Amino acid sequence: MIWPRRRIRIETGKELTEEELDTALAVDQSDPLWRALHQLIDVAMENAQENANANMDPATVMAGYVGGGAHLKMLRDELISRREAGIKMIGGARPSARDGAI
Repeated sequence: MIWPRRRIRIETGKELTEEELDTALAVDQSDPLWRALHQLIDVAMENAQENANANMDPATVMAGYVGGGAHLKMLRDELISRREAGIKMIGGARPSARDGAI
């Protein structure tokens, strides 16, 4: 079977400044996007753990999954830290979609 060719176009835009990143993440913990992001991280961490447990040999395969899980934890910590910094910058949490703000 011949698979159709796909072209992937990557568009780059202006990167956010550190302040913009922080304030963009200054959302309420009940915000659906915030919750969805952490739910996806949880699933990826569970998969990394299961794969690490199932792939003990060779050790390099297991180490790759363990490293992936560690990076996901670092991502979560960074998101939480930036959220807290953003909330401090704007003086309180932004209203969430649940509050009818969007």
